Amino acid sequence: MAPTVAIYYDRDQLRLNSFFLHDLVSAGRSFGARVIPVVGPEELRGIRFDDLDAMLVRSRSLRQRIWLARRISHVVNSPLIALLGNDKLAQYLWCKKHGFATPELYPLSTTPSSLWVAKPRFGHGGQGVRRIQGRRWHQGGAMMVVQQFVVGANCDHRHYVVGTTVVATVERKAVDDFRSNLSLGATVNHVVPDERERDLVRTVVERLGAGYYGVDTVSGPHGPIVMEIEDLVGARSLYQLGFSNHASRVMKWLCESYVA
Repeated sequence: MAPTVAIYYDRDQLRLNSFFLHDLVSAGRSFGARVIPVVGPEELRGIRFDDLDAMLVRSRSLRQRIWLARRISHVVNSPLIALLGNDKLAQYLWCKKHGFATPELYPLSTTPSSLWVAKPRFGHGGQGVRRIQGRRWHQGGAMMVVQQFVVGANCDHRHYVVGTTVVATVERKAVDDFRSNLSLGATVNHVVPDERERDLVRTVVERLGAGYYGVDTVSGPHGPIVMEIEDLVGARSLYQLGFSNHASRVMKWLCESYVA
């Protein structure tokens, strides 16, 4: 029997990713799945959760992810990935617990080095991120974190994970900025990571489990380090590079993994 899959998007996330939702729905139906697009929390009220085999959730809300995971057998991504992808402090503590190299975080009232970065703890897309040099930072309270500045972080690699497989890696390079976010004008190119980087990402994926997410890495002084784990809401970098079959990859994995 074909699976029944819902795809949930918050309205604010859908604004830049409507084409991706369209492609996900079309791809799922081409595999014979019953696909139900759901936009905004108000549309959740009309969903019979017992009828769903899985839900692909494109939302930043951890509370909502936990709520859905209690009602649906398979929620992608898991609450763990949602937590790490949306809370930089939680991500840092998780990386340290599992022994992954990652930029250090510091108390807000200290200046750990001559050059460092203050960023919103729950931020995305490089918004609100400031490079600070030679002075203390006292703004933002608990909603800000202070992170070790990594030389070369204006060029990073995003590894796209579907299931437990890295299906593509793109290099994002800042233009006239230190932030490598696509939304801030970074350029993107397809790259092939070296063996050390592949080993690092493979180990991160083994710890995180299956899903649709990104692992961002940069080159550190002693090898690749984990910069961020991203609870992906779209695939704009891949579309820009011509990966037109990406939605099919996601839905093929989802439908094959959760057959009714």
